[in-house]
Amino acid sequence: MAGFVIYVVTVCTFIIPYNCHDMKADGDPPEKIPRIEIYAVKGRRADLPCNITPEHSDDVISLVLWYNNKSPSPLYSLDSRRGNFKQARHWRSDQLASRANFRIQSEPAYLQLDHVTSEDESVFTCRVDFEKARTRYQEIGLNLIVPPRKPIIKDHTGQVQQSLIGPYNEGDPLRLECEVTGGNPRPNVTWWRESVLLDDTFEVTADFIVRNMLRIPSLQRHDLMAAFTCEASNNGFTLPSSTSVTVNMNFRPLDVTLQGDKHSLSAGTFTQIECYSVGSRPPAVISWCKGSVPMKSAKSVVSVNGNATTSILSFKPTIEDNGLYLSCTAENPLIQGSKVESGWTLNIHYPPKLSLRLGSKLRHSHIQEGNDVYFECSVKANPMVKDITWKFEGREVQINTTAGIIISNQTLVLQHVKRTGKGRYTCSAANSEGRGASNTVFLRVQHTPACKPGQKTIYATAVNEPVFVTCEVESDPEDVVFKWRFNNSHDTRDISSLSSHKTMSTVRYVPKSKYEYGSLSCYSTNSVGNQDVPCVYSIIAAGPPEPIQNCFLTNQTQNGIAVDCTEGYDGSFTQELFVEVYDITTGSVVTNFSTTSPSFFMRGLPAGSNFELKLYAVSHQGKSEPLLLEGKTLQTPETQSRRGTEWKFPVNPILIALLSIVGVFVLIALCAVIILKTRQIRTRGEKRKPEGKVPEYTSHPDKEIISTEDLSKEIYEEKCPDVIPGITPNATY
Repeated sequence: MAGFVIYVVTVCTFIIPYNCHDMKADGDPPEKIPRIEIYAVKGRRADLPCNITPEHSDDVISLVLWYNNKSPSPLYSLDSRRGNFKQARHWRSDQLASRANFRIQSEPAYLQLDHVTSEDESVFTCRVDFEKARTRYQEIGLNLIVPPRKPIIKDHTGQVQQSLIGPYNEGDPLRLECEVTGGNPRPNVTWWRESVLLDDTFEVTADFIVRNMLRIPSLQRHDLMAAFTCEASNNGFTLPSSTSVTVNMNFRPLDVTLQGDKHSLSAGTFTQIECYSVGSRPPAVISWCKGSVPMKSAKSVVSVNGNATTSILSFKPTIEDNGLYLSCTAENPLIQGSKVESGWTLNIHYPPKLSLRLGSKLRHSHIQEGNDVYFECSVKANPMVKDITWKFEGREVQINTTAGIIISNQTLVLQHVKRTGKGRYTCSAANSEGRGASNTVFLRVQHTPACKPGQKTIYATAVNEPVFVTCEVESDPEDVVFKWRFNNSHDTRDISSLSSHKTMSTVRYVPKSKYEYGSLSCYSTNSVGNQDVPCVYSIIAAGPPEPIQNCFLTNQTQNGIAVDCTEGYDGSFTQELFVEVYDITTGSVVTNFSTTSPSFFMRGLPAGSNFELKLYAVSHQGKSEPLLLEGKTLQTPETQSRRGTEWKFPVNPILIALLSIVGVFVLIALCAVIILKTRQIRTRGEKRKPEGKVPEYTSHPDKEIISTEDLSKEIYEEKCPDVIPGITPNATY
């Protein structure tokens, strides 16, 4: 924020020139220097003007220096002797640091000084050197204004007063003393009643404290809630520092009445109760109490004539408020025995509040399977509840004496608790205000170990191939000791090469021959007891992996096909996926490859072609049965555009019928010719065929290849099945 500035120009100051060029040749005294007085508020900004405009247009500024009377060295410099004035170099002393900035674009230019301190109060000198004209000096007196501190108001006892004072009875004298410290120059201290000046006389003590005493001989009714303000000001730039007090006056109240719903209130719901008082001038002081605790959330409304006061209490009842006495009291504290009170007992309705815990005689950490367990549910509600609902893991618990579940009043009994009873228990209840639920109690039931469901129980491996079998049990506590045993029709023995951690154990087993396949039994024990039934794992001989499953095409482009599959059972061996791609039209192999991922994308395929895919799962135990899958690539855009420009002819039903009849006759004739030719070729072939001739196969025995002649025979059998009965075409190779 810019400082407030007053300019006062004087011409009574002399200086000694800084350069020899500044002296007159005839030894005349130095010229008078113009001076400007500036007043700035402490902590704000001060702008120190300096005229840097040359007297002649052909002259330029070469150097600007700033001094003050506290230091012979420059505080700020602007040097343009080596370049353009607008690109001149600025330099600041450590005293000014980043607080000073010379604004040369303004008219006149000025030195901007931020955050003015008491150390800055001095006489500044601005020296401007021109290339042609004589050096120009200007003085700026910086005078610091320190605002006074906030006034302090005291009563006749010397106590500091703030805001509301009193209360006073009508006719009592009022004496208020206002004290102000600090400020330069000395502040004026005045008393005001709103916009009316009451007293502008003040005195200065030996401690430089400015004091003004306000005396009112007798307070009248119009002085009720009057605001008296003490102001301190020492300049016309900032707002005066002020402190206000309000006078409160009271009279004896005559009556007080409580209005509202006294039958019942709901906990957690805001409610309003009114207290109406009359006969007190000025309005009575109305206070509220809930039990012995005062309530501060009331708002008072005074009638137009000031004879009645209504206090509105807004509060949110709590459960703890039930049964407490709510009272409203109107009082004039200065008059003995002026209290008038009214009230009633609170009836607070609220939803049930429940607290669940284990029976007092039970030790939670030592409950074992087979022990009797009981829970106690404490209920606090208004109105009272009738039934209590029990839940286990979110499911309602019903009485079942056969299973040992007994519910009686506010108690849940679990006889001979089982490990399945381990979990979270809650109780809940409802009344007209709503439903409440208790805290959750986790019941820990210690039990012997048992096999964890969902484990892998069949392991396949080859002879002399190690397999790692993992046994995991459910146990509480989790500190478990494991024991392994191998068993088959030839042998039974314990296995010691195992590693265990809490509820999990792993054994390494290597079958040395085909007679060492069988079952591994896992036994475990904890502090409660031994495992009833061991976990059994079968070790079988490894075979080829199962075929790939659930294959489908996920994407087909002009030159690629994406396939997504699911691996079959691998027999605990690493397997690869082998893929063979055949062109359905030619039967030739387009590509083949292997991958370890069941999802893959084939690139570089011919566009607009149909393919058959054979997929094998292969491990060092063998190869699975192939899975056949068909797919195709999309046509190229050029082919598709040609299709869109094919010729189209109008279709005539009569013309189609005539063409069909002609086609049938032509086809019969063609079939007859083919049959005769086939007989001749067959007769010649039988005469020329050498004995022991072995048919040749393509390089792809898994792919059936059909020749052109075989394709013609198939067409013949399909088109002319009854032309010459009894003749069967030759079988394909």
